[in-house]
Amino acid sequence: MSSFDPATVRQAVAEFTPRRPQKFQELSPAREVIVELRQKRASYRAIAELLTQHCLPISKTAVAAFCHEVLGEIVRPKRRPNRKRLLAPASTNGNGHAPLPSSEPPSADTDTTNDSSGTETLAARTRGPRIAQVRMLNPKPA
Repeated sequence: MSSFDPATVRQAVAEFTPRRPQKFQELSPAREVIVELRQKRASYRAIAELLTQHCLPISKTAVAAFCHEVLGEIVRPKRRPNRKRLLAPASTNGNGHAPLPSSEPPSADTDTTNDSSGTETLAARTRGPRIAQVRMLNPKPA
């Protein structure tokens, strides 16, 4: 076995090339073109289509990543619609689930009942088939 020779190793290091190509290597020659197009407010899709037509097949995602990482463009967060979070009331409707609060005025789907103090309260109906409650029907005179 031969002995370790630092000069040979240094030469090998100097000649070393990484196996994986550098990131955005194919887009680096088109850097100025991309900068100019972005200054003209071109979309990533439009840039990708233009470069693909001129013998540089690239995706809009790769163009976007190039603009964000190499050109330093600001990444805008995706806008999500604000969902209103419903607070769970303390009472439940009998089946273990809390009734959903409604900001709409009472409709035909809600029942109004009078409590002991004479004030009207709304009882939200649960999901499912609407079955008549016999005890709430008024008896018909004979």
